[in-house]
Amino acid sequence: MASFIGFRERDFNTAVRGTHWRHRRALGGELRRGLRKVFGRHYETWGVPGSNSIHIARRAQYQFPPRRPQAHLFVAAHPTTLQWGLMIPAGGEHWDRFRFRLNYDPAALTTLVHLLSVYPLTLTDMSTSLGGALGGCWRFEKETLTWMEACTLPSASILNDIPFRISELPGDAPVALALYTETTPEQAIRWGETAAERLLPILLALIPLYEMCVGGLQM
Repeated sequence: MASFIGFRERDFNTAVRGTHWRHRRALGGELRRGLRKVFGRHYETWGVPGSNSIHIARRAQYQFPPRRPQAHLFVAAHPTTLQWGLMIPAGGEHWDRFRFRLNYDPAALTTLVHLLSVYPLTLTDMSTSLGGALGGCWRFEKETLTWMEACTLPSASILNDIPFRISELPGDAPVALALYTETTPEQAIRWGETAAERLLPILLALIPLYEMCVGGLQM
């Protein structure tokens, strides 16, 4: 029997108290086992203190508790949504490396756009619902890269618009750049004990981009 039997309604409360899903004997452990089947013992999961979320990262590149900006994969439960993906907060070496590679390493932009095109992902600054300092979001709509002004008004975008807008962000902007997807709490609850199976494909697919941010994994 799976150690995690599924999300419960109370897991989507605004408070962490009373939730169980983040623990390593629950979904955190299921995700860790899935990651380690592919990457050995390099990857770990942490339930974030005071936050209804799990962080996932390469152990050598993540400080816990998180007291500084650092790239990480995440799963976060909110009252109206379950979100999972890659977070690259502004400040620190991971952010600097990501922006440098996005501008000067064609593989970084190719990987990012490929992920957007294959999976139902959104790229945005999650610090506000309207796209934060970016002022909007990127998604693929009908096989076309689309810029959503204020995350609501769509217009066709070109690939180079991504590194241009990100490189133009003010150096002191409190950016929480994320490449993520989401579902409703109701759907997540219906997954039952298969929740880890639903989350892992996108989390595993995001690892190569994460590794570009943190310096690359020597297997």
